[in-house]
Amino acid sequence: MSGIVVTLKPERKMIEGSLSYLRHRGSKTRVLKTQGEASMGAVVSNAFDENMIVFEGTRESVVFDGILRNFPGEVWPRRILELYKENRSGFLNELDGSFAFAIDTDDETFVARDPLGLKPLYYGRCNGGIAFASELKALTPFCSHVQVFPPGHFFSSNEGFSEYSSLEDLLTERQVKSEEEAAKRLRTSLERAVDNRMTAVKSEPIVFLSGGLDSSCIAAVASKLNGSLKTFTVGSEEGKDPAFAKEVSRYLGTDHREYTYDFKEMLEVLPDVIYHLESFDPPLVRSAIPNYIVSKMAAEEDSSFVLMGEGADELFAGYEYMKELPSAESVDEESLRITKNGYLSGFQRNDRMALAFGIEFDVPFMDPNVVDLAFSIPVDWKIHGPEKTEKWILRKAFENDLPESVVWRKKSKFSVGSGSSHIMKEYAEEAISDSEFERERQNNGIRSKEELLYYRIFDEQFPCRGAADTVYRS
Repeated sequence: MSGIVVTLKPERKMIEGSLSYLRHRGSKTRVLKTQGEASMGAVVSNAFDENMIVFEGTRESVVFDGILRNFPGEVWPRRILELYKENRSGFLNELDGSFAFAIDTDDETFVARDPLGLKPLYYGRCNGGIAFASELKALTPFCSHVQVFPPGHFFSSNEGFSEYSSLEDLLTERQVKSEEEAAKRLRTSLERAVDNRMTAVKSEPIVFLSGGLDSSCIAAVASKLNGSLKTFTVGSEEGKDPAFAKEVSRYLGTDHREYTYDFKEMLEVLPDVIYHLESFDPPLVRSAIPNYIVSKMAAEEDSSFVLMGEGADELFAGYEYMKELPSAESVDEESLRITKNGYLSGFQRNDRMALAFGIEFDVPFMDPNVVDLAFSIPVDWKIHGPEKTEKWILRKAFENDLPESVVWRKKSKFSVGSGSSHIMKEYAEEAISDSEFERERQNNGIRSKEELLYYRIFDEQFPCRGAADTVYRS
């Protein structure tokens, strides 16, 4: 929805320079008249009214990026300021949404990020002070060192960093009694999650429809609730996703768009993908390429808000390797770990690729109620039966809402289904010599020629110390 920048002590002119690196996140730039040592600014997207992003009072200011779902019809920055005045940091657990924001008053500058890290935030040391920004690229030209602002934390200019919430805090110890109850509650919870997001944003939604189970479930719910729906799919000629997506679209009656890209286009967009993604992790880059192309496609049709299916694999044991884990407890532990790391992987890809074109996104599977329910469902209802069917309970929940061929389709990574998986790896093997790779492996811990291909682009774009350390390597 927007991008924010906050500085403490660095010269005010840094704000304008830093915001210029976030112009893709919004069409309008605002620099606020803050007090004392703090400076704040934001870029505002077309999807939302400017008042939903910034508040500027006489001696108080707020900049906000995200969506709050439990205050429909209210001006979010103003509401945040009111809650902050009433309860200081204690109000953070009252917020239901994805967010990164900053408040500046005479007493302190206060910065916070949502518990799951759905909205991005970084911080860096600059000219003897500290600065915060929505993306890495807004800090690296000005800061000597940069780091990820941890989810579920806040920063106070008086007290420093503190944790206020975590994924574990969202979970209860409730247990689901039967498979039928689990499937029914899951379907109902996801419907409410989609409805809440469409109500909060008040913008015509679209769905990036891969043709896999997760995005198809979101499309089924959104089309039912909205009455009509646009869906977008991309893939290479080798990818299987477009055919399945078209089948889902016909079944649901969506207004469907499809685009086929080739290897030449993948290479052309690769530098832009890495620049916006801010990562060189091979699986993340591979899946970001079709994400980037489909976001560009949607932006060309003036789309401003997209729902995505990210998060279901983490919650419902959708990854193949999870079938080989030794116990139900280890599957639950792994689900918790990869969900907690989503802010460094899938959620980062969702945010950067959509916002590269100013499109706001949301991920209904990460609704707190859906997350809580998912972790209360026994593992053997997720990986089910002698065939070890992954995400079985999600399939059961939507088996009457989607084509059978899609409901029971075997899990395929987005980059595999879209056709971008092996192509870049093969190109890197040919483009980079064994001696080059060995040298980089020893000097920088590079693990593959494909990773080296991406790392070189990243390192040129983000030379600041600590930039590479912000990259999650799966």
